[in-house]
Amino acid sequence: MSLTFLPGKLLISMVGRRKGEKFMAVAKAAGARGGTIAFGRAVADSKILQALFLADVQQDIVFTLLRDEADSVISAVRSTCRGQPKKPAGIALVLDVSGMLVRQSRNTADDTEPAAGARSEKMESGYTLLTVIVNNGYADDVMAQARNAGARGGTILVGRGTASKEDVKFFGITLVPEKEVLMIVAEKALVSPILEAIRKVPTLAEPGGGIVYSMNVEEVILLGQ
Repeated sequence: MSLTFLPGKLLISMVGRRKGEKFMAVAKAAGARGGTIAFGRAVADSKILQALFLADVQQDIVFTLLRDEADSVISAVRSTCRGQPKKPAGIALVLDVSGMLVRQSRNTADDTEPAAGARSEKMESGYTLLTVIVNNGYADDVMAQARNAGARGGTILVGRGTASKEDVKFFGITLVPEKEVLMIVAEKALVSPILEAIRKVPTLAEPGGGIVYSMNVEEVILLGQ
């Protein structure tokens, strides 16, 4: 067996708490090999949550890497929304992955092109995923500033940093193990105002206070019950 980098898609799905397994079953039935479920919480008032189709405050966030099965899995996920659901269950985002490490048999032809049926084309949904990683306790402050600039909501995950003492010396950062990851889906026209607003959060001006990055979203799928 050999390891090779090949293009693919990342499916990020935000559903109600304890619904991640049910969602993963749908994806696996369509060909997905597996995924990772993280736990988070939505940050918005009830009216905003309804507008964003995120009715549950507590959330399961499912990360699934896809390759040749991307079309069938995304079609299956899309089919979970039958018209306009009375009680929407969440959203799913499709992002392009330039390379994922996959195992290949040595007698398999070297294939640097997507396999037959893969979603190799890049699409544009008009939305951007903003991800902010900050020290524990500051994600709500960042969300408050983002909301002032037009963001309608976000999801916070809890994590931990992996910086060592050597990293601290090299980068001049602050060593804080506990982290929060804030994910905001925003219209592209709002990205610049939101980023400008986020820059005003004091913790981001401090060494090691946080990092912000953005990724284009190819497709936004509204999930039904």
